Amino acid sequence: MLVRLGLSVCLCPFLIACGGGGEAQTASESASLSLTPVPLFPDDPGRTRLGDLRYLGGVALDLDDERFGGWSALDISPDGGRLLAVSDSGYWMTASLQYDGDALVGLSEPHITVILDEAGEPVSDDFADSEGLADLGDGAYAVSFEREHRIWRYELGEDWSGVDDALPTPLANPLGTEALPNNAGMEGIAVIGDWLWSAQEHTTGNAPVHIFSRTHLFEPEQTGNSYLVAMEPEFGVTELESDGADGLYILQRFWSRDVGNRIHILHLTAEQIAEAPNVTELHPTLLAAIEPDEMSVDNFEGMAVIEREGQTRLFLISDDNYNDSQRTLLFSFVLEPRQ
Repeated sequence: MLVRLGLSVCLCPFLIACGGGGEAQTASESASLSLTPVPLFPDDPGRTRLGDLRYLGGVALDLDDERFGGWSALDISPDGGRLLAVSDSGYWMTASLQYDGDALVGLSEPHITVILDEAGEPVSDDFADSEGLADLGDGAYAVSFEREHRIWRYELGEDWSGVDDALPTPLANPLGTEALPNNAGMEGIAVIGDWLWSAQEHTTGNAPVHIFSRTHLFEPEQTGNSYLVAMEPEFGVTELESDGADGLYILQRFWSRDVGNRIHILHLTAEQIAEAPNVTELHPTLLAAIEPDEMSVDNFEGMAVIEREGQTRLFLISDDNYNDSQRTLLFSFVLEPRQ
């Protein structure tokens, strides 16, 4: 979570669920969801090439409910039809995605419900800052939290129907978790095989490397590994995602008052990871950069990657920090390496 000071095309009714005491309570009121198409290059809407990616459309989302916003992690169903997100105020959101051909054009049927703690109560205060989301398979998900640093496992079901009343099971924390800063924890997590990967948001000291760790999901007593990943130190890691081939996609975010948001999307291959015992640092490849001078950009923290119709599709969602000067953006891309 990044804390700062400082045309509607579709209206849809929706249902919000609020959990507490082990039961989900459904609110009867409806709210309006506003969807605004967003070109990647506002001054050149037909331009879609972005490094090794091609833009497939995006929307700005706005919902007149105080619980909407702060979306910090994202998952997309394998068919590309549904979205699962968590917020840094301790909420789940599920929704359906709408397409015009390949282009992402909308979102419908959003359903928001609180994330529950082990006692079945809504997470709150420093325990509510959910930041990372990883698909463990068979409808189970790992959620990483910062401030009160931890990783919890939730059984949501493959259709996410258990989202209203899922209770957590703690997972083992990576080594060094107790030393993480309050608001700079495990923002990115991902699963490769039987290992849960996590990344510290910021570099250690002045070194231009981030520490990535992996912990065994089923035998936490196994010795995990730490990796030094060389990236621009002023960028923080906000999400990790498996590439389906034992490698990782990495989402990085930079912000300053003078510049605004800058976003990097990188790839660390399985071959590079396998070389880790023989090299001091791993050097991921920069796939694309979203820059504020000519592009639509906000505080992108969530990323999901799926294989759809023979293509690698990448989705981003931004955390608006509940700030009226920011937007909740949902973007879609296809991986098309430059020749």
